Amino acid sequence: MTRIGALLACALFAAALPARAQAQSVRIGYWSSGISLGFGAVLEAGQFMEKQGLTPEYVKFPDVNAPTKAMAAGAIDFAIAASAGTSLSVIADGLPLSIVLATQVADLDFVVPADSPIRSIADLKSKKIGTSPAGSGTAAIAAAILEGNHGLKPADYQAVPGNDSRLAQFLIQKDIDAAALRTVTLALLPDFKMRRLGTFREEWRRLTQQDAPPVLGVGLMRNAWMAQNPEGAAKVVVAMRKAFEYGKADKPGVATILMASANLSATDAAAYAALWDGIYTVSLEPADIASLKREFEVFKAVGAVQGSLPEGALVPAPYEQSKAIP
Repeated sequence: MTRIGALLACALFAAALPARAQAQSVRIGYWSSGISLGFGAVLEAGQFMEKQGLTPEYVKFPDVNAPTKAMAAGAIDFAIAASAGTSLSVIADGLPLSIVLATQVADLDFVVPADSPIRSIADLKSKKIGTSPAGSGTAAIAAAILEGNHGLKPADYQAVPGNDSRLAQFLIQKDIDAAALRTVTLALLPDFKMRRLGTFREEWRRLTQQDAPPVLGVGLMRNAWMAQNPEGAAKVVVAMRKAFEYGKADKPGVATILMASANLSATDAAAYAALWDGIYTVSLEPADIASLKREFEVFKAVGAVQGSLPEGALVPAPYEQSKAIP
C-alpha cells in the first residue's frame, strides 16, 4: 500500500470511529416462558429495533420478576413487559426506573374444572387458587379482585404459585380448586373442559369503575439510559409499536415465528397468534396513565405495594415523541 493509500485508510477508519461511538445500543430483557415470549420473539425475529437504528442485545429470563431485578441492578436498559405490580413497587421504593409504556393487558379468566361444584368466585373461600408467583402483576391483580370484589383476604384462601402450564396441570390433576389462567393458555388446552367464573377485565371494571383494562406488563426503562439516549428512548417505542402492528396484521407470520422460537405446534401457534390484539398493547395515553395510577392505589390497598408513587414514575415523553417518527 502506498503512503497516500495508508493515510487515506487511516482517515477513513478515524472517520468511522465517532459513528461507532454514537451507535445506540440497548440491552432488552423479557421473561422467556411467560406471555411476553410471543412479543419478544416477534420483536427479535422482525429486527424492529435494528430498523430504528438501534443495536439491541436481548437477554431472556426464566422468572417473571427477573427482568425488573436486572433493571434495578443495571444489567439491562429496557424490559419489554416487566410486571406492573413489581415495577410500581420498585419505583415507589425510589429506584431510578420509569414506566414508558403499557405493553400487556391482564387478559385472564378465573376458571375451575367443568365438573367442579364451585359456582362463583365468592365460593373460593378456603380453596386452593393457582396464580402467578407473588410479586407478579397477575398475583397482585388477582388478590385485589378477590378482596375488593368478593371480600376474600389472602388468609381466606391458599394461593398456589406457578407459571401457567404448571397451574393448568395442577388444575387438571385437581391438586388445586381454581386458577387464574391467561386466555392464551386456555386456548392451548381445548381438550380440557373448564368453566369460567369471571374475567379479569370484568372484575377490574367492577373494582375500579373504569373501562380501561388492568395492565399486566409495562415497558420499564432505566432513567440513566433514557437520559443518555433521549432519541433512543423514542426509537425503542417506535420499534415496539411496529412489532405490535405487525402482530395485528400478520397472524400467520406470528404463528411461524412462535413455531420456531417456542416450539409450538402449528395449531397452538395459530391459537396464540389469534389472541395477539387482546393480550398486547403499546400505549401510554392519558387513560393508560390513569389506569396505572389507579392500579397502584388498588395494589396498595391490599398490601401488594407500599409508599407513594412518585410524580415522575410514568414518563409519556418517549411515547409522545414516537408519534412523529413514521
